[in-house]
Amino acid sequence: MLHNYMLLFDFMEILGKKWVVPLLLLLLLAEQTNFSHMKRQLRITSRALSKKLQLLEAVGLVQKIVLDNPKKIYYTLSIKGKEVSQAVTQLSTYLA
Repeated sequence: MLHNYMLLFDFMEILGKKWVVPLLLLLLLAEQTNFSHMKRQLRITSRALSKKLQLLEAVGLVQKIVLDNPKKIYYTLSIKGKEVSQAVTQLSTYLA
């Protein structure tokens, strides 16, 4: 049981990082988007966005889609990412 709480605490720490929740909600609304669109929408630096996307990919919330011809990279929420984003949305509605 303690293990479950530790996982929850670790996950809440990730959600508490700057830009993570706005990025998840943007991806929830956009479904699939590219780096420059997210950067423009959030008004975030390239470095910060890159770090957050890497973090969210590492924990399985975001998927990176690479198309070869022409070379394009898109980002989308994984199934887990959609569930988390919807839970955050519901929580914000509850708290409002």
